[in-house]
Amino acid sequence: MDSAEIRHALTRARTVPEGRDRTRCLEALATTARIGADRAAEAEVLLDLVQAYTYAGERDLAPIAIVRLLRIFDEHPDATAELSRSVHWYMKWMTSDLIDNPAVPLGTVRRWFDELENRYRTAGYSLRPVLKLRSILARDLGEYEEAARLRALALDAPRDEMTDCEACECNWAGSLSAATAADADALRRWAPVLHGRRRCAHEPHRVRAHALLPLVRTGGFEAARAAHLTGYPLVRGVLGLRHAVAQHIEFCALTGNAARGLDILAEHTDWLTDSAADANLRLEFLTGVCVLLRRLVELGRADVRVGESTATALLETLTAEIYGLCARYDARNGTDSISRSVRERLDRAPLVDHLPLGVRAAVDVRPPIRPTAPTAKSGQRPQAERLAEVAVARLGVDPAGAEQRLRRALEAGASVLPGEQLARLSSLLVTAISGQRGREPALADAALVAAWRWEPLSPVDALHHTLVAARAYHRAERHGEAAALFEQPLALESGSPGQALPGNAIPYPPTEIALIRRQFGESLNALNRYHDAATQFAEAARLIEHDPQQRGLTAELVHAEAAALSVCGRDADALVAYLRAADLFETLERVGPRARSLRSAAWLQFWGGESVAAAPRVGLATMRTLLEDLERLARTASSAEVRGELLQTRRQLDTMREEASAI
Repeated sequence: MDSAEIRHALTRARTVPEGRDRTRCLEALATTARIGADRAAEAEVLLDLVQAYTYAGERDLAPIAIVRLLRIFDEHPDATAELSRSVHWYMKWMTSDLIDNPAVPLGTVRRWFDELENRYRTAGYSLRPVLKLRSILARDLGEYEEAARLRALALDAPRDEMTDCEACECNWAGSLSAATAADADALRRWAPVLHGRRRCAHEPHRVRAHALLPLVRTGGFEAARAAHLTGYPLVRGVLGLRHAVAQHIEFCALTGNAARGLDILAEHTDWLTDSAADANLRLEFLTGVCVLLRRLVELGRADVRVGESTATALLETLTAEIYGLCARYDARNGTDSISRSVRERLDRAPLVDHLPLGVRAAVDVRPPIRPTAPTAKSGQRPQAERLAEVAVARLGVDPAGAEQRLRRALEAGASVLPGEQLARLSSLLVTAISGQRGREPALADAALVAAWRWEPLSPVDALHHTLVAARAYHRAERHGEAAALFEQPLALESGSPGQALPGNAIPYPPTEIALIRRQFGESLNALNRYHDAATQFAEAARLIEHDPQQRGLTAELVHAEAAALSVCGRDADALVAYLRAADLFETLERVGPRARSLRSAAWLQFWGGESVAAAPRVGLATMRTLLEDLERLARTASSAEVRGELLQTRRQLDTMREEASAI
């Protein structure tokens, strides 16, 4: 291949999805480029290969490519001058890869630190990234005081173009605190990412996973649930983030959600036999899995199938591999810090009996809840029932008082009332909270507890309470949690293949389901998932399109679908939906919404008609027709709404004419 052919092949390789297929493609291209005469082209391929190894979870292979890249960079400075920044950037990645690879001697890692520092000094870059990496090595060696000292030096050093983004630095800084069991300090350092003030391509994916157990240990149960519901979809199936997937599995195992952890593991069983994965990533993943497997055995479910094996057999196999990996790290590091931290993870006891997540598991592995026999000291079940009776009597007139009594009843009856009675009391608590303004987070929490209690008794009631929680989160504008909770019940309602319940499982009329799908779509819009949002709006409109009493809601849903389609680039479909919405609004004599739909349609026609030449004319014609309709309406039935839409249409028509004249 000549230089042009190599670069063309590199462009094609970048279209291959991240993962092993891309790395194999780039490896072949790197071999071809090495034979050629263009060292700059080879360097470009190697840069992409280093990145691909990282995202495919094959970082142990990256140093080979980096060493070759540095040789080209040093021997051909003129040809590779434009790549200097990228080369220095990827040198950081290689250093991190060396730390994580137990096959690389510690002396080699330290010599590479010196090489990296020398190159950064020579190039005039800040040593902040180098100090950060030295801190990471000290942490992995168990030298926590030295790691903290280096962290402080790194954070005091100036930032420049080689410095990792603030979100990634938050991740690193908090991870050291978490390693020393300083949960509060870790959460403080992670706060900018957890609260959405800092983000990047890799965050908050990792931080939300790291923060799960520290949040639970510090009593942040609601925040932990939110981190799981919103964080797991970000890391699901991502090879390079399997350590984060493992942390979600571990979180489930230690919060009474072993069945949920089992579902997550079932989605990633192919990783269990992935011997090509980095040693560090494999150790992290297997450790999280074994925390779950141990919990299953403790729950008396050693016979649960996991892939081709049982929980107990797989636990034995993976534990042996884990300690083999730990031995490699300890031998390389000269300390037992890695094996000690792994043992501590494996030996952790559950943190809470159950933290309701609102996601239905495929298999319920919790032990049966059996009420204890009444005793004179237990406070004889009758107290709980009396409190419940008073609460029910006050629900309509004093919901706050009813809530207080119901909480006391649930506390008193937790170990003495049968499961169905506890579930009914939980439902009454949901009703009491829903009668009070501004209690959406409390309502969501109570509804999820009720869903958990109903799950083994009545799947339909469990779904209902999950949707109550989802709608409460939606109203509170906590759209990540809302979307996570909407998704599964609505998939069940649609009868998606492989689901546990039949289609039409939600006991609501079509109009109510349409409203729920509308809320789901709005939450998806807020998360920039516009394609998924459009699907929800369309399905909601389909449910009620033949109901003459719901024409207004149908029109609004079609308009929302059109807007979502437009944002995600499906202009042709958006145009059809806008025109349909305009027709529906016209039959309802809703002037403003019709005008807005037609103006949006006009702009789509203007910029994306069937032919470039005809597009502006079509768009202008639609806008002029709308203007004539509004002018006619203003003469016969003028109103503030009509005058406002008329003014807006004139302005946009003038803008469109200016745009047309410039084409």
